[in-house]
Amino acid sequence: MVYNILNGGEDRLNLIMGVIKTEHPDFLVVNETNGFEKNDKLNQFSKEINLSHFKLSLSGEYDYHTAVFSKYPFKEAREIKPLRNAGIIAVIETELGEISIVGAHLSPYREDARLLEIDLIIDQQKQYPNKILMGDMNSLSDADEYNEEIIKGFNNAQLEKFTTDGKFRFNVINKINSLGYMDTAVVFGKQKIPTVPTKVKQDEAHLTDMRVDYVFISGSLKDRLKSYSVINNNLTEKASDHYPVVIKLEL
Repeated sequence: MVYNILNGGEDRLNLIMGVIKTEHPDFLVVNETNGFEKNDKLNQFSKEINLSHFKLSLSGEYDYHTAVFSKYPFKEAREIKPLRNAGIIAVIETELGEISIVGAHLSPYREDARLLEIDLIIDQQKQYPNKILMGDMNSLSDADEYNEEIIKGFNNAQLEKFTTDGKFRFNVINKINSLGYMDTAVVFGKQKIPTVPTKVKQDEAHLTDMRVDYVFISGSLKDRLKSYSVINNNLTEKASDHYPVVIKLEL
């Protein structure tokens, strides 16, 4: 499961934990864990959601941290640096064998900045046969078949983030796909289900229905992939400005 909780959750943290406990994932990536480095908040959150193994990566700029929480002990867990936001690579031993999982939050600026980051991230995973890559990629996929006409209504933040010379940029997601990762939404034909915005609209670049949160898997895990879901309900509408994304692998 991957979930961008918006600025550390603020006064919505109980709603966020309610969403997570309902889904009860075995492995969780949380983007924007702002403030989780203070007052034992990371440990308390871990206990509340019943995932006892965790790792926090501090943001390279501002406070947009990323954390991972796991049912499985980490064989290895380290931060991926340098990133504008944050990323973590964790290696766990499961019934399927060793799996490398990256939780990342890419730059909210231009696509070219995100391309540099995704190259760094993918390089960290290349040695592992079984891979999962998930997070807020802040990028769009051409598999979602966006109508270029909507660009005419974009504000400056959206134009800078998602376009160049009046055209959509899909370079980051195309790069990931070209290196053997599978977009789990596309596998199930659910790529047109947006992950932003909920009714909590705060990011001026996310005022149009879009998919910016992804879960990718290596081809070695394809036969184990059983479902993909964007959790859209009354609770997730209020808990954050992103909807969480959940996949299920048969172990």
